[in-house]
Amino acid sequence: MEFFRSKSWDIVGKTKLWFTLSGVVLAIGMIALLTMHLNYGIDFSGGSLHRYSFAMPLASGDAEVPSVLAKIRPMLSQMGLEGTQIQVVGDASGALTSLYIRAPRVANDAEAATRDREIVAGLGKLFADKGAITDLGRETVGPVVGNELKANAALALLVGWLLILVYITIRYEFRFAVAGIVALVHDTLFVLGLMAVLRIELDSAFVAAILTVLGYSINDSVVIFDRIRENMRLRRRADFAETVNRSLLDTLARSVNTTLTTLFPLIALFLFGGKSIEAFALTLIAGISVGSYSSIFVAAPIVALWERRTSQQRAEALSASRSGRARATAAAGDAGAVETPAAKASQAAVIERLQKEEQDERQQMADGEAEAKRQERRDRRKREKEREAKKSKRRF
Repeated sequence: MEFFRSKSWDIVGKTKLWFTLSGVVLAIGMIALLTMHLNYGIDFSGGSLHRYSFAMPLASGDAEVPSVLAKIRPMLSQMGLEGTQIQVVGDASGALTSLYIRAPRVANDAEAATRDREIVAGLGKLFADKGAITDLGRETVGPVVGNELKANAALALLVGWLLILVYITIRYEFRFAVAGIVALVHDTLFVLGLMAVLRIELDSAFVAAILTVLGYSINDSVVIFDRIRENMRLRRRADFAETVNRSLLDTLARSVNTTLTTLFPLIALFLFGGKSIEAFALTLIAGISVGSYSSIFVAAPIVALWERRTSQQRAEALSASRSGRARATAAAGDAGAVETPAAKASQAAVIERLQKEEQDERQQMADGEAEAKRQERRDRRKREKEREAKKSKRRF
């Protein structure tokens, strides 16, 4: 935990590097998305649901279902039905006697009937010991339903972004909300580009995976935002970019540990979970990984850049105000205006106020630098004490 806090890495100072890296990766993904397109499954593109029932259970329990699916897939692949969704379903008593197969649409009913006969014949050879096979019928999902699912998925993403924007604005500030949304858009585009490159077939579970990734990513960003807000109170006069950088180092260990402990079971799920949840598991692996990256290297630097730009605008406005006052005073003098005691007093007050503002600004900068140095010394002493304590424990 203390490994990252003891480091002096300038994460915020390398903002251009992180943004360039993200831009290149997202550009590659967008090119793939526009040229290769996503590989939509039956849920999105439409297809047929074939239902069959066996006289005896195909499996005695859920643990045997993967082996049943593994026997069926090679047969369907020989029929040109690669990537078909297969589901073993229980009857009213719970016995796993039914089989659902989601296959791509065919041109007409004659072809559908032919495919039904071929599937029944193949299943009869594979499960000859399971008794007679009953064809329960076929349901067709048209492209209209698939397009509606796409529209609902896009709507779910937009509503999710909007609600997150409102929540972060209320809890923190608008700049934090914008940074969080940019990170979420970054994560979404990355996952979509990756799916386009790998040609993974997407089903309705992909939508659930994307929404899960968004929730995980914004949670990671909120932890960092919370630490930034806390350090802003503790280091009021310190440079804001330094405060953001310190907050990132404080939370980096938490982000790494949480991400790794989440990825380990997901990787196992991807490797051993079977073909039916491959896209779901891969989406979560990629999304959670890039979500942790964007929270650290995209969202937090955007907050620092926003503050820097706001400070520059305030400084420019103050400088313009001072210049305007100076020009107005000089114009009045050139016009030969009669300076009354009241006018002289007003002019002196303006000059005194400008001098005081400039002096206060210099003092604030000096105080900020001094506070940053004091904080650095406190952090150094704290690390030295922790190292001494660890050495003492080792001796005993």
